[in-house]
Amino acid sequence: MPATVTSRLSIAFNSILANALGLASGQAVIDQNSVFSLASGTGANQCDRVYSERAKSISAAYDLDVSGSLLDAFGAAFILARVKVLVVMADASNTGNVIVGGDANALLFGFGAAAHTIAVKPGGALVLFAPDATGWPVTAGTGDILQFAPSTGTQVFDFAVAGCSV
Repeated sequence: MPATVTSRLSIAFNSILANALGLASGQAVIDQNSVFSLASGTGANQCDRVYSERAKSISAAYDLDVSGSLLDAFGAAFILARVKVLVVMADASNTGNVIVGGDANALLFGFGAAAHTIAVKPGGALVLFAPDATGWPVTAGTGDILQFAPSTGTQVFDFAVAGCSV
């Protein structure tokens, strides 16, 4: 029996800007909270594959081939046709950045070109989410590498990627 996947992505940004105004004080409150759910499947608002690694330590470029020979947590083949979610969380004790992207056969994630990258700073996070039916297409052999590289030394991070097998 194939595994089912249900996923929930929560994003919250809460901030209070306060300022004394003479004998009074004023506040501007930002309270933005969103929860996105993906059911099991391959259409819009769905995914059927998920892969993650905790405390991944790299001192050189690490290429994750999402259309290759990866196995999920239960030993089943992890092959994506479309990516729906990417979450990267850099360890706060890192002394440099975790660079995402940049491989010649990179998944584009809207970066524009394979050579484009984004730096996840120590203690920072990168969240990319595409709930539509298309997501970010994977092209086996030419657009299927999720690359992570350290800006310097050794960097540690957690990541998860979810998407659809077809």
